[in-house]
This record gives sequence, C-alpha cells and structure tokens, in this order.
Amino acid sequence: MTRLTFLLAATLAAIFIVLSTFGSGNLRAERQQPPHRQETTQEQPSEAPPDPPADPSNAPAEQSEIPESSGADGEPPADLVQATGQTPERVQEFPGPELQPSPEYADEVPEPAALPDDTQGPILYVTGTRVNFRSGPSTDDRVIGALDGGTAVEALGPTGDDWVHIRDTDGRIGYMSGQFLSPDAP
Repeated sequence: MTRLTFLLAATLAAIFIVLSTFGSGNLRAERQQPPHRQETTQEQPSEAPPDPPADPSNAPAEQSEIPESSGADGEPPADLVQATGQTPERVQEFPGPELQPSPEYADEVPEPAALPDDTQGPILYVTGTRVNFRSGPSTDDRVIGALDGGTAVEALGPTGDDWVHIRDTDGRIGYMSGQFLSPDAP
C-alpha cells in the first residue's frame, strides 16, 4: 500500500511539473491567425499599398468598431457567429423498393388487447404516447413495462390520486401516474 501511495504521488508530481513547464501560454490566441498582411523585404520594396478587400464584410474589423460584450448584459458576445440556417436533417436512404406488408396481412389492423371479463374497477385509458408502468407509486420504483397510448387498464384503487393502482391487459398489477390516465376512450 505504501508503494502504491508513493507511486501515485510521484506520478502526480511528474504530471504537475510537465504541465507547469510546457503547459503555459494561451492556446486559443496561438490558434487564431493574425490578419493577412503583405510582407515586405528590403530587397523588394513595395511601392503600391496593399489591395483593399473586395467584400467589406470579410475585412478584419478594428478593435474600436466592435464593442466588448460578454453576453451577461443581454447583448450577444462580440465574437458570436450567427448561423445562416438550420442544418438539414440527414435521412439514410436504403436501396430497393418500398416495403409492403405480406398479402395475407395487408387488410388487417391489429386490435388492442381487451381486458379480462372479470374486471371490477373502472376502465381507464392511457393518454400518453408510451407511459411507464411501475411496481410502486413513485418514479423511484422499478419499471414493470411501458403501455402505449389508448391501452385500456383496470383501476384497482382510487382514480383521483397522483398514482393509480392498475391492472393491465396481461394481468400485471402496478402503478401509473394519474396524469396519464383518462376514463374517456381515445
């Protein structure tokens, strides 16, 4: 254990020394290239001034023209680049014809599963697109499954609470948030 502690301390000290020696400097400033200037040498003196940029929007701005703003005062920062448009969505296209259902299933629409005939409580319907069905009345409890929107469930307890004790079409018993249940069929 002592060797491990010594090895860790030596490694951290070596990293600190290397970073303090070679890690100085502003890397952002070094990455930014200075504005393009024409270099003149003594052998070839330039008599004509450098050409002004054709597009003034691409010209380097003077420091006095750009107000310093950090964004804290509600104004966007001075170095913020505005986007010209939204990035288009990428859709992967697969070669070949569109998929078609098998002929024997072309006209069939799947029926939602029905509750058993021995239901005693009120029937509620899931209003969310896909809602978790839990083992207890809290988001900390284990998820038993997820029920799709429009699924019928039987209420086993009071329906006005934040969490409703329910049974699904498979006979599983658990809890669902009351905000995702409605007595009205979709």
